[in-house]
Amino acid sequence: MKTVKMLPLAMAVVAALCPISVLAQDFTQEQIDAIVAKAVDKALADRQTKIDAAANKKVDVMTNPQTTAASPDMAIPFGLKFSGYARYGAHFQTGDQKYIGVDGSYNGASAIGRLGNEGNGGEFQITKAFKSSQGAIWDINVMFDHWSDEVNLKKAYVGVTNVLASNPGAYIWAGRDFHQRPQQGINDYFWMNHDGQGAGVKNFDIGGVQFDVAAVSQVESCSPEVMADESNPSRITCTGGSGTGDDGHYALTTKTHNIKAGPIDVEVYANYGFDSKAVDNDAQIDAWQGGLLLSHANSDDSGVNKVILRYSDNADNSV
Repeated sequence: MKTVKMLPLAMAVVAALCPISVLAQDFTQEQIDAIVAKAVDKALADRQTKIDAAANKKVDVMTNPQTTAASPDMAIPFGLKFSGYARYGAHFQTGDQKYIGVDGSYNGASAIGRLGNEGNGGEFQITKAFKSSQGAIWDINVMFDHWSDEVNLKKAYVGVTNVLASNPGAYIWAGRDFHQRPQQGINDYFWMNHDGQGAGVKNFDIGGVQFDVAAVSQVESCSPEVMADESNPSRITCTGGSGTGDDGHYALTTKTHNIKAGPIDVEVYANYGFDSKAVDNDAQIDAWQGGLLLSHANSDDSGVNKVILRYSDNADNSV
């Protein structure tokens, strides 16, 4: 039988794969092969464990397309974090219409198809995170969009997590933000949408179930108009499509999530809308809305199947 004398230098290489307490020992070739094979199997198993753990952390962006709340174990990035998307290209028109839509369609041109049938523009966000000496994680977020000839401020809010000792995962926010935006991606329809200015809490844990609650006001729209007032250098009423105040419409929103029913993920929505005196008395209404989302992720990571139920009174997708 062939034997090999292992010297200390050679043993250092073997020791890196499998701890050995003796530096000079007789090994058969079969024993060496077994040691190497065992070390390789362990390395492959560790690698697969890391891959599986990363896969389990994937977020279904179509279920949660709105702003993601920071978690208390978040690593603070150096500098600024940039995110966003844009569509800019040439739209060559061969007929009377640049975009094709169906008369009476519920969601505009997107209902018939989105590819090449949407306008140019984009959304661009910058985020800066800080960690206090007490462990609280703060993030400041600003987003601009460009969907017309003006640039709009769509987000300007601050949030903090790991600030409540009894509920470190709760994320407290205040400012202007995209809010409660569950979406059907195939036709770009938000079956709920309560963007606005306000404050709230996300991911408040109650026995493993997470709860979101917020109070938001709808941002007043802004239509630029030329004024005759010579004292105004710009001579226009405003720039962009969004004002700085609210228009008198308000909403209380809730979302209960992280509910498991076997292989099904469950989310429950309940919202209430009301108006202030800024709205004429004959136009003031109260509205409410409830929603249920059942989703199931395919085991091969090929997609998510969903059933969506929504009922609204005096409202459509926004109260």
